[in-house]
Amino acid sequence: MDQKDTRFQSTGKRIGRVQELGVGLALLVLYLVLGFSTDHFFGYNNIISILRQASFMGIMSLGMVLVLSMRDVDLSVGSIYNFAGIFTAFLLTNKFPVWIAVLGGLALGVLCGLFNIGLSLAFRIPTIIITLGSLSVFKGLGLVLCQGRPFYEFSKDGFFFTVIGVNIGRWPTTAIILLVLTFVFFIIYGFTVFGTRVRAIGANPEAARFTGINIKNYRIYVFMIMGALAALSGILEVAFLQSSNPSMGVGTELNVIAAAIIGGTSLAGGSGSILGALIGALIIAVIKNGIVQLGVPTYWSSTVTGFVIIAAVAIDYLFKRAKTTT
Repeated sequence: MDQKDTRFQSTGKRIGRVQELGVGLALLVLYLVLGFSTDHFFGYNNIISILRQASFMGIMSLGMVLVLSMRDVDLSVGSIYNFAGIFTAFLLTNKFPVWIAVLGGLALGVLCGLFNIGLSLAFRIPTIIITLGSLSVFKGLGLVLCQGRPFYEFSKDGFFFTVIGVNIGRWPTTAIILLVLTFVFFIIYGFTVFGTRVRAIGANPEAARFTGINIKNYRIYVFMIMGALAALSGILEVAFLQSSNPSMGVGTELNVIAAAIIGGTSLAGGSGSILGALIGALIIAVIKNGIVQLGVPTYWSSTVTGFVIIAAVAIDYLFKRAKTTT
């Protein structure tokens, strides 16, 4: 059996981990409990609302799996989401074609990711510190660009708004995009050399360096991907809202990180789950929606989400400690 076959088999074992099955079961139980506790939770419109909310968060959480797997953290994703959305709407307002506006927003996201990792590498500062600062930088630049006002004076008749921003058939286009990206990143993370090396770097950076992996290049690639996914989410929200909102995406970074952690991605690096991140995003969206359906004040959603994050981190820590003691 060659090394390639061994890698594929070990990936299959990771896919079937009890931790992922447990998260999926938790989502099912949570959904059923809230569904039978409220009048409209199972309704079509509410399901669409949950899927759409989970989609914006879930797209970013796919990239966060890669970031966390390398022992990095990106706290600026919400601000990149905001900045890219505002920039895209700015270009549309100034009569640029939709495809240029979209590519411009994506390019901005990639540049933001390069800015984060470039500073980290240049000054050898942990990314959690760099992105804590760039969070405010990108948010501020977005506000400067829009002067605190929404952009909405542009044509909304094209495919970008009538299909991408709405539905394909009966389902939100953003949810379909999330599913496609989940499949793509599932393959990349679990079945390619790129994914294997990302996990190897997070598991043991020194050993990865000794085997000839260019850690710096892989960190650059991952942060470029993270920036692009955060920008994509912001652009999709512009398509949905048919305008930019100066506050959109702000504060979502913790939910994105939480979705990845809840889904089984370790803060210690070296392991993660793309499918788990999708489930984690759905759990957070269900919790937020359920709180509204139950008539609980919305500010409790942050409290509940915080406890979910604590529980997920605690379970991850206990799981890792049990593994090291056996």
